[in-house]
Amino acid sequence: MAVSKRLRYEILRRDNHTCRYCGASAPDVSLRIDHVMPVALGGSDAPDNLVTSCDPCNSGKSSMPADAALVSDVADSALHWAAAIKQAAEELRAQAKPKQAYRNTFQQAWNEWTWENNGKREPHELEDGWKSSIDNFRESGLPIEVWPDIIEKAMTNKTVKAENLFRYSCGIAWRMVRELQDRARVIVGAAPEPAGIDSRTAVLDAAFSVWACGMEDDDGAPSVQQQDEFRRSLAELSDWAVLDPGRVVEAAQHATYFGMSDIAEGLKDLDRERVWSAWISAWPKTYVPGETDDPWSGRYVGGPSDEDMERVKEKVRKLLDAGAPAFRVAQAATYAGFHRSTRIYCGLTEDELEASGEASWVARAMELWRVAFTASGEREPSKEETLRLVESLRRVGDDGEFVVGDVYDAASAAGSYQDPDLAACLTRQMSALEVASRPLATAA
Repeated sequence: MAVSKRLRYEILRRDNHTCRYCGASAPDVSLRIDHVMPVALGGSDAPDNLVTSCDPCNSGKSSMPADAALVSDVADSALHWAAAIKQAAEELRAQAKPKQAYRNTFQQAWNEWTWENNGKREPHELEDGWKSSIDNFRESGLPIEVWPDIIEKAMTNKTVKAENLFRYSCGIAWRMVRELQDRARVIVGAAPEPAGIDSRTAVLDAAFSVWACGMEDDDGAPSVQQQDEFRRSLAELSDWAVLDPGRVVEAAQHATYFGMSDIAEGLKDLDRERVWSAWISAWPKTYVPGETDDPWSGRYVGGPSDEDMERVKEKVRKLLDAGAPAFRVAQAATYAGFHRSTRIYCGLTEDELEASGEASWVARAMELWRVAFTASGEREPSKEETLRLVESLRRVGDDGEFVVGDVYDAASAAGSYQDPDLAACLTRQMSALEVASRPLATAA
């Protein structure tokens, strides 16, 4: 039921035509009658829920005499409620400011990275709901200063599709949040594990929760079939794999980026990505400043070619599929990347090298040649020189009549001369009987 004109007038009269909130009065301001407790929240048109407020007044007054008994004063509880609402609104506004600043800083860092669309440079599109995700990171204590580095790692990883860039960035961010939490536990003293808790079950439950949360989309949670498949893959994990809880949980998060329902597949893909990142990060690149003083306007040049990257991806896949430990493959990849090489061999066993299609004697000879070459010329061999060495080693292998030790000696000698062809330094070994059986001129 609407407030009558007479009641409006009596409220104004009761309040002496003065705003009960701030004390402003007519005729300096326009006045109106306001519901202290909103009608939508259950407030009534009773006099003790009506108050004079200094907002534009649309009410009128009748010429009827005032009836003081009709209008009681506004209830103290209603005024307290109004004051509390006002204070809560102020607090909400105060909380919104840092939240908005956090979002703005993230978005600015994100928009620094662009792609070409019909001849125009445009920032990558953010997913729907990105703001709530960023808010979660702020509430988790992740410093805003780390976002430019996180975004750079995501944008420079060429294995991540454009539509997965935001999710990939969130994966890196969650990893940092876990590191913060681990550090906090060290600072305050980690609590002992409660009695009766199965650590394997705890790890697998955590991995499933992370995966299920990450797989949610506009259509809701993952299907029952997907959930069953993922739980089954978790149950099949070896005890050795679960000894590294962080890796298992991270693999579960990684699986959500590509819609995987198998933790083993997520672990393999995560290891491949780590090795790949180690190789490409170690590759020396040159920073070229931009046209402005802004460091974000510059770029790095001189990275590996697409052909090189595909070759390394295939080698990494073969090595990991053959069971080579990811950490040793990553070390070998780092070494190769630092020397601008696609041959991943340093520190690997002969069986592992064979699995990747790399002959162990070739890897050894190339390393001896490279070390001697670098020491002699004070520079790394070029890609063209390395390819010529590979061709020379291929000819040696096709010949098949050379002692491996002599090949190594020839590789060291040729490297010292900065010669990619081993022919001039390679001697063919023959037994004493074979030499004695040949004519002198032939033997010579």
